[in-house]
Amino acid sequence: MNEARTWTIPEKINTECKRFFNPALIQNGLRFFKLSRVSISFKKGSAETYYIVSGIVRDDRAHETKIVYKKRLEGTEEGPFSSNCDCHLWREKSHCPHVVALFITYQVQLYLEERGEEVSDGIDSGLPPIVINSSFGVNVAEYGTILAGAHQLIGAPAAPTYSSLQYLLHNKKVVPFPMPETFKGKLQVHLSPDEKVKFKYHSSPLEKATAEISIFENLYIFNWKDGSVFHIPSDLKILIQRIRLNMFSYSINDILCNIQELDLFSQVEVFIDNVALEDIKTSHPKCRITLAPADKKGLLHASLEFFDDSDLLVVPNEFFSFFTFNHGILGHFKKKQDAYDFVLAVKDSLINGNENYKKFIVSANKKIKAQSLLAEVAKDRESMVYDQTNKLICLYNNQTVKELFLAMIQHFGDQFFRYAQLDQEVKKIKYDVQPNVVFQGLSEFHRAVSLMGIEIFYDRHEISKWNSRIRFERRSSSTKWFDLELNIDQDDLAVILEADLEAGMVIAKKGLILLSKEQKDLIRFMQKYTKYEAVETQTKIDGSQSFKKFILPFNRARIFELFELRKLGIDGALNEEDIALCEKLSNLTEMPTYPLPREIDGVLRPYQTVGYNWLRFLYEHKLGACLADDMGLGKTLQTIAFLQSIYDKIERVLIVCPVTILLNWEKEIQKFSQMDMHIYHGGSREFPHDKKIILTSYGVMKKESEAVFANINFDILVLDEVQHLKNVRSLGAFSARKINANFRVCLTGTPVENDLSEFYNILDLSIPGIWGDLQFVRAVSNQKTRGIARRTASPFILRRTKAQVLHDLPPKIENNVYLELNEEELKFYQQNIVSIRSRINSSTTSAKYGEILRGLLQLRQNCLWQNRTNETHYKNIDSTKIEFLMETLETILEEGQQAIIFSQFTTYLDIIQHFFREKHWKFSRIDGSQSINKRQEQVEQFQSGKTPIFLISLKAGGVGLNLTAASYVFIMDPWWNPAVESQAIDRAHRIGQKNTLTVYRPIIKNSVEEKVLKLQEEKKQLFSDLLSTDDDQVFSGRLTMKDFEMLFN
Repeated sequence: MNEARTWTIPEKINTECKRFFNPALIQNGLRFFKLSRVSISFKKGSAETYYIVSGIVRDDRAHETKIVYKKRLEGTEEGPFSSNCDCHLWREKSHCPHVVALFITYQVQLYLEERGEEVSDGIDSGLPPIVINSSFGVNVAEYGTILAGAHQLIGAPAAPTYSSLQYLLHNKKVVPFPMPETFKGKLQVHLSPDEKVKFKYHSSPLEKATAEISIFENLYIFNWKDGSVFHIPSDLKILIQRIRLNMFSYSINDILCNIQELDLFSQVEVFIDNVALEDIKTSHPKCRITLAPADKKGLLHASLEFFDDSDLLVVPNEFFSFFTFNHGILGHFKKKQDAYDFVLAVKDSLINGNENYKKFIVSANKKIKAQSLLAEVAKDRESMVYDQTNKLICLYNNQTVKELFLAMIQHFGDQFFRYAQLDQEVKKIKYDVQPNVVFQGLSEFHRAVSLMGIEIFYDRHEISKWNSRIRFERRSSSTKWFDLELNIDQDDLAVILEADLEAGMVIAKKGLILLSKEQKDLIRFMQKYTKYEAVETQTKIDGSQSFKKFILPFNRARIFELFELRKLGIDGALNEEDIALCEKLSNLTEMPTYPLPREIDGVLRPYQTVGYNWLRFLYEHKLGACLADDMGLGKTLQTIAFLQSIYDKIERVLIVCPVTILLNWEKEIQKFSQMDMHIYHGGSREFPHDKKIILTSYGVMKKESEAVFANINFDILVLDEVQHLKNVRSLGAFSARKINANFRVCLTGTPVENDLSEFYNILDLSIPGIWGDLQFVRAVSNQKTRGIARRTASPFILRRTKAQVLHDLPPKIENNVYLELNEEELKFYQQNIVSIRSRINSSTTSAKYGEILRGLLQLRQNCLWQNRTNETHYKNIDSTKIEFLMETLETILEEGQQAIIFSQFTTYLDIIQHFFREKHWKFSRIDGSQSINKRQEQVEQFQSGKTPIFLISLKAGGVGLNLTAASYVFIMDPWWNPAVESQAIDRAHRIGQKNTLTVYRPIIKNSVEEKVLKLQEEKKQLFSDLLSTDDDQVFSGRLTMKDFEMLFN
């Protein structure tokens, strides 16, 4: 309150009051006086003799009040003072508060007249006048402020409006509310850290700004000097309203941010501590990030600092301050997870331009501030922040602020903000985080912020990059094994031994060193060599440098590994012959041709001839091969041609394959070659020592790898459908490695189904030692590791697809047929979903995965068939899919065509079989319960046309069969691994197929099956990364918990 409003009633007047009124009445009367509710309408006489005063006192209504003083009656029983009032409180002897108010007003007026202050009061003081004259008008307690409504005007009646009031101007003239004028000139906003916002106004640059103004809500600017009124423009209204609602919480920088956001500098002038904004010194702060171990064990302390050209720390940018718990919005949330979700929503908003972040904010004021900051940071300009300590305007580039914020989230994640605090005393934004949160993304973050000119320090040392001096020296050898001398100096060795490859960094004596992706790959090689493969270690001195020398025995098959290291800058391991071979093998168009065996001449297609030559070429160089042609392209035939071409030069060949295709291999060898062969299988088997070609199954190989096969040296080992050995830790893979062979050939249509480790394993089965010791190969699957794996393996793996080479193959038409469950089926399915979700949510963490698998199996089977009774009779089966199958098959059979039906569930095949028998349809069937001969018999019946329908279990008959008689294929239950489906379909879509192949996949709409199809699409990348084809063959990695959540959502 200003001086005029706290003006104390002179003691002389207090004494006069006490003569006629009691203390309580005086207090009530003073209230009306201080609120300027008194208007004197008539006065006569003086205090020396007598006076009569009448007027209006505004209370619940306007009360007519009168006082009379007669000096001659002093000391008499009647007394000198009398009064009258029309209120219900007035009594002749005790009077009323309205009488007291009129008396005090008259006495104050007399007092001021005696002091000569009637005219001068308030005019030059900068304070509003006191309403004591006979003309009633409203005014304010303080100039330069915002009024929340007309009721805050001093002297205003109840429920007033601005236009209905009379206004007491600074010169005590009373005027009505005028017609508002259009805003012109500028509104001055005066800011100070210790005082509330004050306003001044001038309508022209030539005029001095007027302090005697009030802002009526966000509607008008009222000039108390001349009574003029101006409309407030729409954008300026927003600023006024925000200041009014946050009068006691808005800082200087909050208001500056709003002015910038609303682009109000054409309408507003800003003064800070009475200095115009444009006269305040400016700075363009730089930014640095410092890292150090935190005081709290297990945490890393990170701080964001901004500094000027003299290295003086300045106030941080408002945008970053906003994302703290103690100063910004993050402490506004009840749960920390909500704060993290908000940070991610802001990231999404900055990238995509949406406003989804608003739904996280409850407070209207916080929402406005967030909107203001985001709107400003999105603009391509500089934003202002005032540093009170240094009396400095800091200008921050919005684009840099935005990119830095996004880089923090992209590389460190939302958990980086877990303990975000603004330390205003030291002017730093501090983050205490788990070290792995920072270190895992630090390398990429450093790369991103370096482009912005931002430095990063660790423990007071600037972060640096690694420049290695690692070199190889090769010892000559005439065999396929040779020794390498690996020379590493002490600094590089420290980096190799202490590197955190997951985080991509090393904390060394000279500070923190960041590693690029290529350097991490290099260190993985060096760690493997120095820790596991070196057979001898020496120390040698070269001048002032101390080196460690590691002796490494190398198989020539690994020259491509060294070829990759050469690309990473490590030279000296390869001679010119090796380099020439690597380049030659990387470019197979220069491969020489070899004469075809007489038995096979004219049989091979052109691409099969290329495969034959490729196998011969790798055989000549004693390397190894993985023939990964698409299913149905004749891998068996190409292998037979290769074996026949060298038949006279070899002593013994072992061919291992699934038991289901042993007879197929036998027939193909008999058909296309003159080679003598023997099937080593069955209960009374004996190993023949007079046969060159031995055929056996994976089951026999696993049982007899030690007792039989490990004791024999084979010239060639062929592993067909080698994906059966995809798990490096499986007994099959272990047994295959026990077999001694000079040259290995792996055959598969899917060299990778689940993850990168399978690819490593299958290639190592083809070319032992290509990756070094497999137990030390970490199958970290990312674009870089896949690229290295692909380049390393590319000379030894050959893959062609049908689309590339079989231009005469009839087309394959795939149809996803969407079906809807009937009402009862749908109700049962939805009930099961609710039940399954309940079981999953209530299960322990260790049991959750099992519940998910059981629930997934249950829902998949619900899509195939339902038996909602306790009876097991087929009449109780309800199946929309079987209805579709039966209707479609009826048409197919009438046309004289043949069809294959695949399912993973033999129970489902039993149900389908029951319905076939009711129709008296002939069919063949293969599942896991049949012998080799029985399976072959079923295949021949179908291929000869004796049975038009073939029921096949995917697990038992998905590979190795030739079923080209089929024109239709039904995949009854889709699954997440499309390689399994592709293998099944390719039983029919292969060489020999004459008809267009139509594939039907019945899919239950709005069920887990639709989610399975979506999952297939999300699992393609690894296959295309590792195999250089344009095929639509897909990879699908193992199902993660995220995948399961999607399936059940």
